[in-house]
Amino acid sequence: MHDNINIQHAAASNSASSGIPPSPPISDEIIIQTKKLNKSFGDKQVLKDIDFEVRKGEVVALIGPSGSGKSTLIRCLNALEKADSGDIYIHGQKLNPHLSVKQLSPIRRELGMVFQHFNLFPHMTVLQNVIAAPLLVRKMSRDEAIALGESLLAKVGLLDKRDTYPSRLSGGQKQRVAIARALAMQPQALLFDEPTSALDPELVGEVLRVMKDLAYEGRTMIVVTHEMFFARDVSDRVVFMDSGSIIEQGDPEELFRAPKQKRTQAFLERMLAHLTLA
Repeated sequence: MHDNINIQHAAASNSASSGIPPSPPISDEIIIQTKKLNKSFGDKQVLKDIDFEVRKGEVVALIGPSGSGKSTLIRCLNALEKADSGDIYIHGQKLNPHLSVKQLSPIRRELGMVFQHFNLFPHMTVLQNVIAAPLLVRKMSRDEAIALGESLLAKVGLLDKRDTYPSRLSGGQKQRVAIARALAMQPQALLFDEPTSALDPELVGEVLRVMKDLAYEGRTMIVVTHEMFFARDVSDRVVFMDSGSIIEQGDPEELFRAPKQKRTQAFLERMLAHLTLA
């Protein structure tokens, strides 16, 4: 099945077809690293000795069946979940999950998080949502924060919604605001936890377009996703997880065309068959 799939890496194919310049090269600088990371919920171990690293400018897609540990992994990276054992390093600084929220803040702000369900403040306008953290955490001046917020809303195509409240937005618009909010903290890396899974199908494309633009800019990104075409065409590396373990990882073209592990092959066959039928 996989030998018949025509796959091209998007960084090359999109540049050629649309005039988009190629992404900046991936650096040797490690932004995120885990060593022997373990996490359990009760009797269920959801992460098993995870060794994982992401380099500056790299886009990594985490794929796998529901419950495989993908979301738990990125939530541990941002200390939203506390690992039971193992080490996490953010830009070389060891993350101690037992620190207070205040002590964790300088490390956490280096990772922008985009959640499945947006998590926007309903009593704030779009612009207020975007600039709240730069004002409170980065201690930006209000003028500087507003200028940054407006430029980011323009980037995600929502400057005309700056004074609108979240209740007046579509799901896709809310997620684009959430991406602008994450970018406003000027993080070292962006973590996306299934950013399109709560959206109506017709709204998925507008969010993926913004994420593709960020990838082509050379942003460091970890994306938990069930969007197989995005993982295949936009990421620099695909990591397949199952039952709390990293089963296989590698170049997207190679992994989709000829996975080495039977569990990876079975998962991709199911997912790609579903997409073909759809």
